Amino acid sequence: MIADSVELGRLPDVRMSFHLMGLHVREVGSRWTYPSHEHPMYELHWMIEGDMQMVVEGQIYDQKKGDLLLIRPGIIHSCKSAASHGFTYFCVHFSVADPAFSKELERHQAACYEAASPLVKELAPFLTDLCNLATENRSRSLSAAKSMKVYAAVFELLGTLVEQLSQTDNVVLTKKELLAGRIAEYIENSIRSSLLHRQMEDSERTFVQDIAESLKLSPSHVNRIFQQVYGKAPRKYMSEILLSEAQRLLLQTDLSIDHIAMMLGYKTSAHFCRQFKRWTAMTPSGYRSCAEREIPKER
Repeated sequence: MIADSVELGRLPDVRMSFHLMGLHVREVGSRWTYPSHEHPMYELHWMIEGDMQMVVEGQIYDQKKGDLLLIRPGIIHSCKSAASHGFTYFCVHFSVADPAFSKELERHQAACYEAASPLVKELAPFLTDLCNLATENRSRSLSAAKSMKVYAAVFELLGTLVEQLSQTDNVVLTKKELLAGRIAEYIENSIRSSLLHRQMEDSERTFVQDIAESLKLSPSHVNRIFQQVYGKAPRKYMSEILLSEAQRLLLQTDLSIDHIAMMLGYKTSAHFCRQFKRWTAMTPSGYRSCAEREIPKER
């Protein structure tokens, strides 16, 4: 750093893993029904036109135009038309690997928010953006520009959702969640150090012991706490981040496989290729070639 420089501001590094699935806009007839089902993700169900009845674990919700229903994972629900005419709805399923975000959502049971509620008024612009993106492009592949627009709308939607839900009271993380967050930060810092400085050695992948020593805990306690909060072992969490970075570098750069392997801390590209194939059942070069063939042309 230059000696006379003054840092005027800084944001912490941001890494959030989220999964968006089943985002669709659908128009159905008056006799349409959907049987009882459940899924492992959160669901946002927004009525665009018409009337619908959703039954969530025996509780009946009558959704009218503009109403929004939030359903938690593992909750059995079904729906049908509530009028002699059809209706149009927007639905999105999502999961987010972030303790604070997840805890805020877990505090709220399935609930229907009316169109005039502050929550829906704040979310409506982002729901509309996602609806428009969905109707503009019905293919399963998106261009880079449209993908970024989807990401932007999703982050705005999720951020606003949590902000509105947390208006009632603040979310305070437990000691267990704070500890798991420190473990995740340690893992992310190790990978970031490798990407920035290429100093991460394969021997450092026995990182649970290092984390345990830095936190003055046993490795088994580190594994148990992280598993309870994040739902996965620290090593799996690290593998997921490495895979995400590998895919990004393969798709967004022209770097060679050897170069990418070195950036991710692998001593040899052969080791990287074997690991990547374990993750995806494809070689890095095969993944890159397949992705290039599927990139859609801008419309």
